[in-house]
This record gives sequence, structure tokens and C-alpha cells, in this order.
Amino acid sequence: MANEISSTRPSASIPNAQRPVAPANANSLQLLQALPAQLKVGDSTQAQVLALREAQQAFQVLLKLSLPNGQYRTIEAQTTQPIAVGNNLTVTALSAQQLTFNLLANDKAIIANRIDTALLAPGTLLQGKVTQVEVNPQGGFKIIISVSNSALAGQQLQLDSAKSLPLNSILNARIDHAQQITFQPLSVRLEPLAVNQELQTQFSQQGSLQQLFQGLNTISLSNLSPETQKIIQQLLSSMPELSQLSDPKKLAQALLNSGAQMENRLANGALDSTQQDIKANLLRLIGQLLPLLPSSSQSLTASQSALLAQALPSLMREQLLGGSKLQMREQAMRFPLPSGLLQLLDNPDDLGAMLRLAAAAVSRLQTHQLSSLGQTQTLSDGSQVTVWQLEVPARDLQHMVPIQLKFQHEESAKQQADQAVSSVWKIDLSFDLEPLGPLHIQASLQDGCISSQLWAQKIATAEFIDHELKHLRDRLLAIGLTVKDLTCHQGTPPQGAKTALQQRWIDDLA
Repeated sequence: MANEISSTRPSASIPNAQRPVAPANANSLQLLQALPAQLKVGDSTQAQVLALREAQQAFQVLLKLSLPNGQYRTIEAQTTQPIAVGNNLTVTALSAQQLTFNLLANDKAIIANRIDTALLAPGTLLQGKVTQVEVNPQGGFKIIISVSNSALAGQQLQLDSAKSLPLNSILNARIDHAQQITFQPLSVRLEPLAVNQELQTQFSQQGSLQQLFQGLNTISLSNLSPETQKIIQQLLSSMPELSQLSDPKKLAQALLNSGAQMENRLANGALDSTQQDIKANLLRLIGQLLPLLPSSSQSLTASQSALLAQALPSLMREQLLGGSKLQMREQAMRFPLPSGLLQLLDNPDDLGAMLRLAAAAVSRLQTHQLSSLGQTQTLSDGSQVTVWQLEVPARDLQHMVPIQLKFQHEESAKQQADQAVSSVWKIDLSFDLEPLGPLHIQASLQDGCISSQLWAQKIATAEFIDHELKHLRDRLLAIGLTVKDLTCHQGTPPQGAKTALQQRWIDDLA
């Protein structure tokens, strides 16, 4: 169970003669940029909270500061306590980098009795602290919780519950819809929150597999050890030819070696089976390249070193089981996964750049894995949804084509003993194949009936596929399937409703 956020307040770092007298209940704000020149140490002003976002062990807030000249300045700050968006504060500058704040006396906390599902979709986990419990005259209890995670962090939520909850206790609940949440037992509380946090981290660090393999083809091998050269050749040779993926056995082997099953293989002691595993070979490559970099190399900054640490096998399970409370990013849950592009490998001897490409590729594979975990769930009616999402690089002559795949199995709850369990399989494919351009395919199979939609970004490709659909229909009928819908569209598939962001001060996709 998560602990409460510490209320310890840091001391001001300015001389006593200049230190303003802060109220006893003041909270601390650490500025992430310089204090505006119009404000001096000891000055007080008003500010409004425009946005709130969770960071590691803290919260980042966007403040609209009122300046003495009547103008406003937007600044970023960090605090250990969540502050609800829209709150007005009185802030006092303790130093050039530190403020204290208090809610204005006339601000009253808004208590909500419903959840905005445009901000938090059903299935999201909420964590909060019980701040008030009252007996409801109509029966049951009225409970007020202070939300400590997600976009509602810092806000208060009123619940009607048949059972009382201990005051000041920490609870977790899953959002069912705008006016219903379900409390989660301890055994399932931490894992989804940890997956959400780690998914966000890996998504922000992921990079294109195509860039990596292009770099491996151009890197100078003469300065590398025989073992490093062997691993690079092993990585390049592990890519199947595109034409081989039409063979079911070779396709199954390519899926198995995509990195999605590496942890299972290690957990079962099957070390020999990881020789062709992409993720395992990437980690071996990182382990070989890292000692080759001089200790004074400037090519690895602190953030890049942290990125490499995320990719090491010894930390994988710790990352997945860590107690974090960040909401997973909508972009990381979408399919296909967008490519994060890093600096091209212009110098074939730049091992630092190759190391960054390899680490980014590992993060990309882990983003697919975590996205699968995040989408696998049990619905409120007992139905099971299981998702496998992965990426397979394949050769098409001299080009590398990354193929993204998503398998989704939906199994409804069994209602009666004499009823068969209904099962639906859904498959998504996304790839960019010359000269056809980007293609996206969706197919759904249930009880021998198949429906499929295709999207091609190029108009000529869409027209060509539309003309050939009758041949695809004949092939599907020939293998015993009943074909329902079979269509092709020009463009990209719809992604569904997006969460509206009124203001963004950090580019999530940068």
C-alpha cells in the first residue's frame, strides 16, 4: 500500500535578515526556472494553478504569477503535495528558486460527486486518502477522499459506500463509469500503477528500430572486439526475409524472437533459446559497447546514462514491480506505436550514438510489452481481454521493414453451463512497404466469420488494394472462412476520442 506524501518542509536557503516570515502552514514550491526579475526575495504575490502533473516522488505544477507591473508570467515549479487545478494561491519568494504558498482564505475546496471520463477513462486506477466519513441518514456512509494520482490529483471526491472506511487510510479504486468506482484488493493495487508509470518512462525513451538497424549496417567493425562483431552479425542475421513471413512456422519463430517473450524464457531457465531473441541480443550489444566508451566521453549525458540503465536486465523486474502512481500516456497505448527518432549515426565510429540507438530500441520493445500488460484486463461483466503487442523487423531486399502487430483475444464470461464461451480474435498490422507506402490492416475473427478493413495512405495504393479485394475474398473463402465486411480506405484508421488538453507545457512526444 502506498505511503502518504511526506509533509516535511525544507528550510529556506537565504540569510535570516532577508528571509520573510512564512505562515506556519506554508508549503514549499521549488521553481524549475528562474524567478521573474520583477519579483525579489521576500516579495509576495498571487498565483493560479493552471495544470498539475505527477513526476518522480513529486508533482509538477504550472503557475500563472501576478507581477507587480500588472502583467502575468507562467512558470513551472515542483512540490511534494498536489494542488488542484484552478486554485488561487498566495506565494512568497524565499529565494531565487524557492517559494512558499498558501491557498487564499476565500477559496473553498470543491467536492465532486462524479468523475469526468474525458479526463480519466473507465478502467483507470485512482488512489486517494480518506479525509472525512459521515453516516448517511438514508443508510450507508458518505466518504470524502483526497485524490493523490492522475489528472484529479489534489481534488476531493465524495463517495457513497455501504461500508465505512478508516479515516486517513489510503485506498485504490478502479473507475467503472462517471459515478461508480470499485475498490481494488491489495493483490491487484500496485501492479497496474507500476505498469502505467513504467510505460510512460519507456515510451518517452523509445526510438526507431529502423534507425538502429541502419546504424548497425554502417558502423565501423574494425575497432570492435570479435565478440561485439559476433553480436552485431547475430542481430542483423536474426531478421527474417519479408517473403518468409508467409510461412506459418517461420512467422511463429519470428514472433517468438521479437523480444516479447524474453523475460519468460529467462524465468524458465531457457538461456539457449535467447540466442536469436532481438531484445536479448540488444542487451548483449549494450553490455559490449558500454566498456568501450572512455570515462571522459561527453557523448553520454546523465539522461542518456539513465536511459541505458533502464535497459539492463537486472533492473527489469524491479521497474515492473516498483510502487509508482503515474497515469499511463494515451500516446503510448495507441497502435501503431509512433517512432521516436534520434540523431542519425553520421560517424561510423561513434559508439556513443550507437549505444543510444540500441537503448532506445530496447525501450521501444518494452513499450510494446507494457502496453500489452496495460490493455490486458477483466471487464466488469467478467469478460477477459488479453493483448499481445510486438514488433518484428524484416528484410525487403536492402531495406528493413518494421512490422508492428497487435493480437487481441476477447473471451466473454460463461453465462450458463450449456452455453459455449464466445471468443473473438482481433489482429492489427502496421508497416511501411515500398512502393505501397504506409499500410494498416485490422481483422476480426469470430466463429469462423472474418471481417477486415485496410487503410493505405497513398491514393494509388488504396485504389490498387480495392481492386484486388475480390481475390483476397476468394482466398479466405477457399480456406473455409465466412467473409463479412472487406473494405479498403485511403488515409489512416481512426484513433478514437482523445483527451483534450487545455494547456501543455512539456512536449510529451519531443
